[in-house]
Amino acid sequence: MIDVTNVESLLNSLAKQGLDIPADYRDKISSRLNDIIQYEPMVGVFGKTGAGKSSLCNALFGRDICPISDIAACTRTAQQVRLNFAGKGMTLLDVPGVGESGDRDAEYDALYRQWLPKLDLVLWIVKADDRALALDEDFFKRLVRPYLDVGKPFFVVLNQVDKIEPFREWDEKARQPGPRQAANIKEKCRVVAGFFDLPPGQVLAVSAAERYGLVELVDGIIHALPAKKRVSVLREVQREYRSEKAKRDAEKGFLDVIVEIAGKALSKAVGWVADKISGFFSGWW
Repeated sequence: MIDVTNVESLLNSLAKQGLDIPADYRDKISSRLNDIIQYEPMVGVFGKTGAGKSSLCNALFGRDICPISDIAACTRTAQQVRLNFAGKGMTLLDVPGVGESGDRDAEYDALYRQWLPKLDLVLWIVKADDRALALDEDFFKRLVRPYLDVGKPFFVVLNQVDKIEPFREWDEKARQPGPRQAANIKEKCRVVAGFFDLPPGQVLAVSAAERYGLVELVDGIIHALPAKKRVSVLREVQREYRSEKAKRDAEKGFLDVIVEIAGKALSKAVGWVADKISGFFSGWW
């Protein structure tokens, strides 16, 4: 089994399979792929107090990385949590939830402005049965929207959708909504997308407690990230939430770098290289 995190091993294996990359291209490819492997992205999780930000982070990454309380707001400062995989990782930024008080929101306003430019991806968590979104809208339009306009990946995550009416329809065994509840969840996503003036695909419905919608959330995140940042994020997500689509998107980032650098030298072998690299990833995911 080839260790895809060992770039030299990967390139040597490609050479043995008949694709002997010229030395000048090989050095450039090796440098760029090492940049991808070593890159540590930063993901910011925002939203109002009580929206379930910490619960969602814990569910996605399979460990109690953020404190949770059913009574009080837990996060009062931005908490940087470094997640590790084979010596590499990513940083998860769990920021204070707005809506505690006017004084604290003014404090958090400055905190959000400090961190937003540094983030590779922003998740804004909204409680599914919350109808009072004026505060979310205010922070979003003033602080977040300018970064979306220059291309920063962003999603509104509609959390706790198992509480949407009729909540008694929720199938606890299958961990999914009943027919009427599913229709109402879809409608809520549409309404929230309109409220934030976002494409429907940027509003994703999940339930951290029920482990519902997390695969789709990961798919959306991986697809939205620039190629060099996909692998680092995906390898930190719980295995059960890594879909084949997300894996393919992450793998494609490696292929894109090789083709970009080698250009015409590899243009006729793109399909072949893609197949080989995909095989190398099979034991990693």
